[in-house]
Amino acid sequence: MISSRVRASIVVSGNRHESNDPTAGSTGRAAALAYEASGIGPDDLDCAELHDATAPAELMAYEQVGFASPGQGPELLQSGETRLGGRLPVNTSGGLLAKGHPIGATGIAQLCEATWQLRSEAGPRQVEGARVALTQNGGGWLDGDSAAMSVHILSRD
Repeated sequence: MISSRVRASIVVSGNRHESNDPTAGSTGRAAALAYEASGIGPDDLDCAELHDATAPAELMAYEQVGFASPGQGPELLQSGETRLGGRLPVNTSGGLLAKGHPIGATGIAQLCEATWQLRSEAGPRQVEGARVALTQNGGGWLDGDSAAMSVHILSRD
């Protein structure tokens, strides 16, 4: 069996911020800490599972975790780079909305999908050669930011 390991596991609390910078909120802070802790950056990732509990949430997360520059989330989606077979497949599981977003369970499902990808056990959703994956999930609302946000980076051994 191919094994995988957790390279970073970060949880932060939301904060009030007056910035238009998408990285200023809890997602951006958690991603930056995860990248620093793991020594892995956005360009090193092979796949990701991002919080998409609403239609625009995945697009915003692209920018918050550093996959796209501010305002470029829609372009990244339109480019096809986030599709299965693209440069960085995102939400190969179908995402939270496809699961009905059972709060709490979706974060665990994201980690399962990332692990299956790294172990080459994802069947028709498999990202060829996946060696590094990121998950991002949060919940609650606090002064314009998620009350809690988690970012995990896993790698194939």
